[in-house]
Formats: sequence, structure tokens, C-alpha cells
Amino acid sequence: MKTISRRKFFFYFFGAFFFIGKSEQLFSSSCCSPKNSFLATSPLVENGFQNGFLSDLQQKNLRQFIALVVPHQGEAFEKARNNTFDSLLHSWSKDADVKKQEKLKAYLDLLQRYAQKTSRKDFYSLSSSEGTEIIQQTESQKIFQDLLNQILSVFYNNHGVWAAIGYPGPSMNDNGKYLGGYVNKGFDQLSW
Repeated sequence: MKTISRRKFFFYFFGAFFFIGKSEQLFSSSCCSPKNSFLATSPLVENGFQNGFLSDLQQKNLRQFIALVVPHQGEAFEKARNNTFDSLLHSWSKDADVKKQEKLKAYLDLLQRYAQKTSRKDFYSLSSSEGTEIIQQTESQKIFQDLLNQILSVFYNNHGVWAAIGYPGPSMNDNGKYLGGYVNKGFDQLSW
């Protein structure tokens, strides 16, 4: 009879335990029902996170909104937009304030209604100029400002975006350590 080391035993035991727990969670959740096909719209499910408040259409419209407010082109920016989308869903889903979630849903539905009214299309399928026109009609709303500020904060704090636009990083780190200032890092030589 072949013996197995304690390390392997615990590795296999906890691996099986983890797998069984995750598979039960995935298959028993509402994400797998035909009514809610969140699996097809976000990679967050792969990490055990499930969106419980936005419909597929609202998620697509949110993705379009993000693409319109940070319209940079390139792979690094696309990854940053996806990370921003995931971060927004995560933070708004975890927020205990249901009214805040309802405001986001209402705002995304408003964008959809404006799109249907002006072009008879879904908001997410509009061209860049059409979508921007609709967004401009909603700029005075507080939810627009809240959403925009959160998107810009998450998107532009992404180190991949920093590298893509040539930003050398902050002059101080999170602990308050001075890193040499912007000028010493070449900030004064950026073309933009």
C-alpha cells in the first residue's frame, strides 16, 4: 500500500472541500437561472462574486457609459475599463444602501429610455456621438456625478493606464514617503 504525505493529504482534502463548496454555491445561486444570465456578462462570477441588482441590459448600458466617459483606445485601457466595471459592480452590490442601488438602476434605465426615444436603439448599441449626446442630457443629475467620479477614480488609479499614458506615478507613496516629486520623474517632459 502506498502512503501519502500529510502535506498532500491536507492539500487534496482542502482542495476537494473548496471545490465542493464552490460548485454548490455556483449551481444553487440565482445566477444560473434563465431569468438572470449574469454568467454571460461579467468575469466576476469566476471569482465567486455575483451581481444581484443589475439586469443584463443595465450591465451592458453601464459598460457603454464607462466606454464613453473614458474613451481611450488600446488594450491597457480596455483592461482598465473592465476592471472599473467589475469594481463598480462590486462596490455598488456590497453597499447596504438599497436607495443608492435603485438610483443607479434608475439612471441606467433613463439612459435606455433616452436612447429608445431618440434612435429606437439600446443605449449600449449607440455610436460614440449618439451616446455622448444622451449622457450630456443627464449631466446635471447627482447620480451622474457620483458615477462619473467613481469611474474616473478607479480607471485613472490603474497602473496599466499610468504606463499607457506615460504618467510616472505619484510624488509620494501611500505611506507619505517622498518619491522625488513630479519634475524629477520626468513629469515636465510629457507631451500631454
